[in-house]
Amino acid sequence: MKYLELLDTIKTNVFTFADLVKYFNGEDDGFLKTQLHRFIKKRLVFQIKRGIYCFDPKKIDQFELASYLYQPSYISLESALHYYGMIPDIPQTVTSISPVTTKKIRTQFGNYFYTKIKQDLFYGYESVASSSFSKHYQIAKKEKALLDFIYIRKIKSLDDLRLDLDGIDKKTIGRYIKNYPGNIVRLFL
Repeated sequence: MKYLELLDTIKTNVFTFADLVKYFNGEDDGFLKTQLHRFIKKRLVFQIKRGIYCFDPKKIDQFELASYLYQPSYISLESALHYYGMIPDIPQTVTSISPVTTKKIRTQFGNYFYTKIKQDLFYGYESVASSSFSKHYQIAKKEKALLDFIYIRKIKSLDDLRLDLDGIDKKTIGRYIKNYPGNIVRLFL
């Protein structure tokens, strides 16, 4: 595997070692690791985390990277609310939801926080093309991001929040809220 061959084969900025094994299936894993290490030393490839790499750190899509770092997960909470223009604050950490476990991952490219949610609340997200347009990440729909935020952050009243609720579909809230506890349901009555 030569560098130009790698560039030509991997069409995304962020990739995993598993991607290399898949695309270069005739090559020995040890050889692939050696070549990758050489590319890293020459600063042609950058290691994000063990097994996850990128070609250009300046072109990293934070949401795409969040989906690579921990699966299954979807972007939600403050990150999704900001994405939809519902909160004015810019989150310093990419916040996601996962049915597996709560986890914080720090990389040289940013901080990522994954909050555990019950499996029966792990829904209401969609696939969105990343800024590189070659990969997709999962992000909560705006109504689900709002419900996740209220549930996870234990919000008692919507009045105190600086939320722009324009564009929230009440029918969608009604469909999503069925699995949430009664205290969340009462906020929308």
